[in-house]
Order: sequence, then C-alpha cells, then structure tokens
Amino acid sequence: MREILSVSQRNNSRDGITGFLIFDKTWFVQILEGERAQVTETYNRIARDTRHSGAAIINVRDVPARLFPNWTMGGAMRTPEVQEVYLQHGFGGPLEPARLKSEQIINLALDLQAFEVDRRQGQRMAS
Repeated sequence: MREILSVSQRNNSRDGITGFLIFDKTWFVQILEGERAQVTETYNRIARDTRHSGAAIINVRDVPARLFPNWTMGGAMRTPEVQEVYLQHGFGGPLEPARLKSEQIINLALDLQAFEVDRRQGQRMAS
C-alpha cells in the first residue's frame, strides 16, 4: 500500500491529479480528481497495469471544487483502527464494488481522510 501511494503521489503531483485510495484487503477503490483528460489518462494507465484485474469506473462527473485538494493521493487501509468509520457508512463486511454508489465512496473517503488528519494532529500534540 505504501509503495502504491508513493508512486501515485509522484505521478499525480506531476499530472495535477488529487484523490483518495481505499484498500479493503481485497479491493482498491480510488477517487481521482483533476482535468478530465489527465484523469482519463491516469485511469487508463491504472487499467493497463497487469497487477489489476476488473478495473471499473463507478462514476464520472464534473465538480465545482476538489474534495481532496491537499492530497496528491491520500489513502486508507481497512484496519481495526478505522473499522468504526466503515461501520458508520454501513460497511460491516467487505466492500462490494458492484454494489457501491459514488456518494457512498466519497463520504467514506472524506471520513477516512478526517480520521487520518485527526490522528496526525493527535500525534503532533502528544510529541
């Protein structure tokens, strides 16, 4: 996960892409934001990567502002520490990509991002 995030951050910084990556032990769910051509190229690069199978687009839309403007690629791995966030969104079991709605993914990602920001701020205060 760290290696994927590191490469994603480097590529996305170069291409003006922001977003969030969720890993649920089985599935990766990714939000990409940026100019449509750059997002399309990024998605196509991901889809061509032989480490992936069954890549699918859940939604494409124009938005008035980026939801993850400070994250060239933020990310969260599903761990016991963040399980409560998943439960708040109705995800007790594994994510099922075919049943996900884009709003569910966005809201989950925003709350996972907030959890991570709060965790980092707590670590700073403790040091």
